[in-house]
Amino acid sequence: MATKKTFSKGSTIYVSVPANLNLEQTHAITGEILRVAGCPTCYSGFKFQFLDEAELISAQYSANSELKVG
Repeated sequence: MATKKTFSKGSTIYVSVPANLNLEQTHAITGEILRVAGCPTCYSGFKFQFLDEAELISAQYSANSELKVG
């Protein structure tokens, strides 16, 4: 069962997005982030940091502690 994430105002929320978003896509993503953050009608106090997903390095451990970096 997934747990609901809790975001506190004043914390930075990092969002990985493609570099070629248009304005409508940016608005849609922002609306969905606000819904997930628990405040769908405003973003006062939240700080979003949009990161180009092509510039990220992902690191994950599997259930058997195998490291995957890519």
